[in-house]
Amino acid sequence: MPHHSHDFDPVRLVQMETSRRDIFPPHMTLDHFLVRPDMVIADIGCGPGYYAIEAAQRLPEGQVYAIDRQQDMLEWTQKRAQNSGLTNLMVLKASADQIPLEAESLDAVLMANVLHDLPDHARVVTEVYRLLKPGGTYFLVEWDKTPTEFGPPLDIRFTPSELMNLLDYHHFEHIQQIEAPAPWFQIRAKKPTH
Repeated sequence: MPHHSHDFDPVRLVQMETSRRDIFPPHMTLDHFLVRPDMVIADIGCGPGYYAIEAAQRLPEGQVYAIDRQQDMLEWTQKRAQNSGLTNLMVLKASADQIPLEAESLDAVLMANVLHDLPDHARVVTEVYRLLKPGGTYFLVEWDKTPTEFGPPLDIRFTPSELMNLLDYHHFEHIQQIEAPAPWFQIRAKKPTH
C-alpha cells in the first residue's frame, strides 16, 4: 500500500516534547555530528524546532536551515528562534526531495523521525547526497520496526539494517548505528570525500 505523508499539529508536537526531553533529549543526537561551531547544517522535517533550536545555539558561527513543508511548523520554529535571540537559524518551506539550496553547501543534514513518513525514500536520500559537501554527515533518527503503543504504523518503519542498506545503495559510506533509547535508533553516514 503506498504511503503518503500527512500533516502534523505543531501544538501537539510541542506538548509531546516535554516528556521526550526526559528520555531522548536533543543532545543525544546532536553530540554525534555537531563537531565545529561554524558548521552549516539543515534539519529537514524540522517540525516545531526540537533539534533546530538547540543546534543553532550550539553553532554560534554557523547556520541552521530549518526545513519543513508545513508553514505552521516553520512559524513555530521561527518564533522559538526569535524568543531565544537566535540569528543563525533560517526557515525554509520545501519538500524533502526538493530543497532550494546549492549543491555541496551543507556540512551535515539531520532528519529525525521523518524519512519513514515520506513517499519516495530514494529521491530524498539522493537530494541529501546532492546537498552535502564531500565528507559531510547525514544523520538520521528513526522509529525501530518493533511494536509500540505510539508512533507510526509498523509497516512504514525501517529496521536499522534496511536504512543502512538504503544509504549504502546511494553511495554513502562509514555508515554506523548510534545508540538511542528504545524505540528509536540513529544512523550516521558520510558522503565520500572524492
